[in-house]
Amino acid sequence: MHTIAGVVFTFFLWAAPAGALTVTDHVSVTRFPAKIEIAGLSGSDAAAVEDLWEEFVAGVPAHASCLLATPPRIVAKPDLGPRAAYAPSSGTLYVKPGDLPRLVVFHELAHHLDFTCGAAESVGEEFRAAQGISPSKPWWKDGDPVTWPAEYFANAVAMALGEESRHRVTAEALTLVEEWIGRTQVAQPVVPPVFIVGQYVLASPLVS
Repeated sequence: MHTIAGVVFTFFLWAAPAGALTVTDHVSVTRFPAKIEIAGLSGSDAAAVEDLWEEFVAGVPAHASCLLATPPRIVAKPDLGPRAAYAPSSGTLYVKPGDLPRLVVFHELAHHLDFTCGAAESVGEEFRAAQGISPSKPWWKDGDPVTWPAEYFANAVAMALGEESRHRVTAEALTLVEEWIGRTQVAQPVVPPVFIVGQYVLASPLVS
């Protein structure tokens, strides 16, 4: 990943796409009212991006309202060097027409999630620790892009949504991200049924 004038450029040389996110017990893929602004893409590419956007929002339920309130712009840039890029200052994703795999789009949407919904402020310290990154390391634009916490975070989000990456995201960092985006469920304590027989309270039914 390289940065030019505040734009996050990401290469995907060691990542393999996984199957599309499906409806699960805790995620429902639905149509959302907020539409993203798309410029320069064909009708089929635009439709594909819209579907991925809706799937991404459904996959991060803890921050769906934040994303819907501030959706990104998607702009076609055929001469883009890397496969995709994100500009935090304008909330814009730059993509190559005809090159819109799920992993690439989800990774860039994860950058939008990060910079729009405050990942660095919320879990930045914990994420650095879980990933084994120095607590003094700036979130982005410091040193080799592959060392940026923001880059590890974006890969972790894509992995939490079913993609595979060789960006060496630790299991602890992945778990932290899953919890932050709302992909994990807290087990509820099982309360035994109470049955009242006359003046006595029983924790289980009578069996004859």
